Amino acid sequence: MAPHMISTSAWAALSFALAGVCFLAGYRLGDDNRADKCERLIQAQERQRASETAAALARAQEAAIKAAQSMAAQRAAASQRLKEARREIDRLAAGRECLSGALRVRISDAAAGVTDNLPEDPGPSARAAAEPAADPGDGIASTDADVAAWALDVASAYEECRARIDAIRQWDQVTHGR
Repeated sequence: MAPHMISTSAWAALSFALAGVCFLAGYRLGDDNRADKCERLIQAQERQRASETAAALARAQEAAIKAAQSMAAQRAAASQRLKEARREIDRLAAGRECLSGALRVRISDAAAGVTDNLPEDPGPSARAAAEPAADPGDGIASTDADVAAWALDVASAYEECRARIDAIRQWDQVTHGR
């Protein structure tokens, strides 16, 4: 055998080794390609989630703006109705006695006790103790105008509460579909 000639079995072994190295390099390169594909898929999913989150936030902000506008419109309409009613009370009230001072004190005492049987608030804030109004009932009676003004104050508080609940409901409908 000549020194520069390689035997067939050596060629076969060298070819096999070279094929193995190529196979392993190809397999590893395939792993790199799969890892790159996986990384690109993860990045695409993250971009999709970020896009969905941004869209949900935009919808929530738009719903909050619309709810605030609706609440402002409801407040304005209620305020206008209450102003008209106050003018009518001033025009129609005769100043007649409706509630004696003692009756006012009794109503105030009863109203203060209404909150005594309510469950405690779940939050950490402390609820102020309900106390009757400081009205000695010294024979000073409430007139029909006083009672009507009180009724309008109650209606105003109710309208404010209703407007807030409606605004929350509108926002919740858009943001949570409820």
